[in-house]
Amino acid sequence: MSSSLTHKWLRDAVQPYPDPQRVFAHVDALLTKFQALRPKSDVYTFDDGRTQLLLCVHGLLPITYRSATYNIPVALWLPREYPRHPPIVYVVPTNDMLVRPGKYLDPSGRCTIEYIQHWQRKPEACNLSALCEALQEHFSREPPVYSKPKAAPYAQKPPPPLPPSQSPPPRPPPLPSKPQYSAPAALQPAQPPPLPPHPPVSGHIGQTFPPPHYPIGPLRQSPPIVPPPPILPVPPPTHPFAAPAPAPFTPQPSRPDPPRAPIPDLLDQDTVPSDLAGPSSSFPAPPPRPPNPELVRLQTDVHHKLTSELNSLSQALALDAERLRAQQADLLAGEPAIKDEMARLEAVRDVCRSVANRTRQAVQQAEANIAELRRKGDPEVDELVCATNIVHNQLINLIADDNAIEDTIYHLHRALNAGRIDLERFLRSTRVLAEEQFMKRALIEKIQMSMPSSSMAPAWA
Repeated sequence: MSSSLTHKWLRDAVQPYPDPQRVFAHVDALLTKFQALRPKSDVYTFDDGRTQLLLCVHGLLPITYRSATYNIPVALWLPREYPRHPPIVYVVPTNDMLVRPGKYLDPSGRCTIEYIQHWQRKPEACNLSALCEALQEHFSREPPVYSKPKAAPYAQKPPPPLPPSQSPPPRPPPLPSKPQYSAPAALQPAQPPPLPPHPPVSGHIGQTFPPPHYPIGPLRQSPPIVPPPPILPVPPPTHPFAAPAPAPFTPQPSRPDPPRAPIPDLLDQDTVPSDLAGPSSSFPAPPPRPPNPELVRLQTDVHHKLTSELNSLSQALALDAERLRAQQADLLAGEPAIKDEMARLEAVRDVCRSVANRTRQAVQQAEANIAELRRKGDPEVDELVCATNIVHNQLINLIADDNAIEDTIYHLHRALNAGRIDLERFLRSTRVLAEEQFMKRALIEKIQMSMPSSSMAPAWA
């Protein structure tokens, strides 16, 4: 976007603000100084749930930390009350970054450095460019983000070692040999094959079979338990030299299957069940099954995640508690000041009420005087020029003579300066006038001292 198009778009975007010219000047100066920042209009959601379309300046803010340059993603939201209210500053981490909460940075990324607090007290002396410079200085001392730790892949983890105290599992015992059937000797009745030396297990009525036998050791899958067929006795041959005849087939009534033992879950058990350990207990116990590495890794990741979240929550709660304690201290310290201010305001209120009462009385008196003058009507011309008694008329004449003498002396002085009269004539005339003025002023002062203060007021007052 060219500079002209940016300016045109920016002028349209700042129109909803009360002071669009100042907002435009601040944003334009910021974009000129920081080339990696860009403006946009977006919907901002406040903490109370309100949404409003605001102007936002977002992008990368370069900082220097330990002689290395880093770019911090930030977003500056301009509220509608800007510049009376400070902008809302957020640190916007990427997918591979995490916010580092601190004194001036909460876990959500909102930043409230000292410059923003100073803005609230004196907004006319603050601007966006100085705010970004203050952010650079603060982030250079305390970076607001850090990289996420990378988890090691499962393929790189070595398998868990076997316990040193355990020996390799012993070889399973051999299975019992299958019984062999042989023809009976002459003149000897055929006998059934011998049963295995284990004690028989009772099944259904008239049915016996040996117990199942499983090898000892780690088992991968539980074999199904199938009962062997019933063993029937072989009848003796009818002729002493004849071969034994096969046993006649006798249909057997259908019998329900014997109850099967539940198949053990070998994946969730650490040891082999006792009923599967075999008939002999002379073999050593097998070693415990090693834990599943993937399950261990998942448990470790969950533990680390919960620990980090708990630490972040603890830090946030500690910061909130510290801020609340500071606010409590400020409130407690401000209580005497509030009481003093209330007392001062009450005193000012009393003074204002007394002044208002006097002013109200003066207004009422003035209205009464105006009504009385309107009732009397317009005075005569002679009453305005002449007094009501001889002393007052004499005083008026003396004051008029005094003013006339004063003017005469002034004009004589101007005539002397212009050269129309000589100095001797000026001195003689001035001396005579001054003596006459002195006598008149002395008489005026005598009359004023003999008159009461009420009689000095005009007759129409």
